[in-house]
Amino acid sequence: MHAAATQAVATSVHALVRRAVVVRRTPASSSSSSRALALAPRRHPARRAMATTTATASDADAPPPSSPLVQYVVLRKDLGQGLGWPLGSVCAQAAHAAVAAVWTFKDHDDTRAYCAPGAIDEMRKVVLEVKGEAQLTTLAGRLTEAGVDHKLWMEQPENYPTCLSTRPYRKSEIAHLFKKCNLAKGTIGGGGGGGGS
Repeated sequence: MHAAATQAVATSVHALVRRAVVVRRTPASSSSSSRALALAPRRHPARRAMATTTATASDADAPPPSSPLVQYVVLRKDLGQGLGWPLGSVCAQAAHAAVAAVWTFKDHDDTRAYCAPGAIDEMRKVVLEVKGEAQLTTLAGRLTEAGVDHKLWMEQPENYPTCLSTRPYRKSEIAHLFKKCNLAKGTIGGGGGGGGS
């Protein structure tokens, strides 16, 4: 009897999840082509109460959620703003470093979990910037001292550092090492000079 009751609750919760969100149109203007889509939960108080009760009972036994897996990518701000590299070239440096870090540490459990088929569409990256080459190499040294797996990308044939990337880590494990870095933002300097591939 207990198994039948558990199955009934599971079936009800599954049905609730499938119907939890509906898409409704809200007019953004008088034109029908410019309607915005909005997500709105359906209003079923009895079902919501049952789902809340079920979730609360299972949450009491579950461990707290872990910190998400994230890959840190740190670019040199001076590549675009000071040296005039085009946006595509700067993006290529980030891509090189990120792929190289994942490949270099492909056998690590966190890297395998980050790249698993069921998680591939949920990758998280934090893209940061430092002022220039000196700050990037200093950060790479601090990461090495702290035992953090990373790849310092050296642009060729010039052989100078342009970007670094960690392998995927739990955010709570290494976020403190990037406190002095800023989120990469703003526009990348124009001009056609410089640029890697």
